[in-house]
Amino acid sequence: MERYALCVILDIMIDESLIAQVAKLSPSDRLELIGAVWDTLSAEDLPVTEAEKALLDARLDDMERNPDDQSPWPDVKARLERLLG
Repeated sequence: MERYALCVILDIMIDESLIAQVAKLSPSDRLELIGAVWDTLSAEDLPVTEAEKALLDARLDDMERNPDDQSPWPDVKARLERLLG
C-alpha cells in the first residue's frame, strides 16, 4: 500500500494531530511506539487461521523431534550480521 493511502486510512481512524506527532518521531522512537502499541493487544485481538495454527504446530513438533537442528538466537543473529555486513 502506498504511504499516502495508508496515511488517508489512518487519518480516518485516528486524529490527524496524533499522526502528525508520530511523524515527527525518529525512526527508532516510532519503532518503540509500535512495540508499545503491539503490547496493548491481547491474544484474542490477534486472529490466527487454522492454516497458521497447523504450520505452528508442525514447526513446534519438528523442533521437539529434532532439538539439535535448532540454532540459538545469538548464532542466528551473528550469521545474519555476517551475511548483511
